[in-house]
Amino acid sequence: MKKKLTLHLLNDTFTINKLPQFAEIPSILSKGEMCFIFRTDDELTIVCPDYMAPNNVQQELGWRCIRVQGQMKLEEVGVLAAISEPLAEAQVPLFAISTFNTDYVLVMEEHLVNAVQALQKAGHEFVHKEQ
Repeated sequence: MKKKLTLHLLNDTFTINKLPQFAEIPSILSKGEMCFIFRTDDELTIVCPDYMAPNNVQQELGWRCIRVQGQMKLEEVGVLAAISEPLAEAQVPLFAISTFNTDYVLVMEEHLVNAVQALQKAGHEFVHKEQ
């Protein structure tokens, strides 16, 4: 049996930014807004609402964010697969992020309608606010 998830489409449009590995994290990102910051051995990636995006960096604008509702245990299996498989079948590219509590999937604005339809067809439910 495939996993059925409750999903929430966030209101903001997000930008995925690539900065040099040792770049400073822009101070605006400490303002308490939702953002994701990843530093690896060769880059700094920042995902944030469009209006907070740094200037003069490599970036992709116009991504919408879908959050898996509720808190999950870290050892839970199949959550991202339950989302990524229907999106792959619908030819929708995604950018996935996991936190301690849940998972987030970003899709480009131009693919949003197809993404929502594919996820609903797979049995997932969208809610309008946190439950």
